[in-house]
Amino acid sequence: MIRALNRDYRESDQSTDVLSFPLADPASIADPARAVFLGEIYISLETARSQARAARRAFPREVAHLVIHGLLHLLGHDHRTRAERRRMAAVEATLLRALRGTVAAMASGGP
Repeated sequence: MIRALNRDYRESDQSTDVLSFPLADPASIADPARAVFLGEIYISLETARSQARAARRAFPREVAHLVIHGLLHLLGHDHRTRAERRRMAAVEATLLRALRGTVAAMASGGP
């Protein structure tokens, strides 16, 4: 399914781990008092499972990373240039560290 979405909407006929489709007006994101539907995030759980295994990471941690990555795209981040990749990776790492306890609990079967 994710390959078809990637082909149909991004003109890239290959599988991927996460796709984001921003739907919010950028001006609405700037207003913290306003509820906003940012868009949609699609995650290939099969790809996430494979990537987690290859990197020897817990599957929930991999999925959390992909959710964060997709969310950052919905908020306007990108990684086309080296500088953008570094910035985005730094934000992802910060958010993953903040979620570490939650992800560890999920991996051990907790709430």
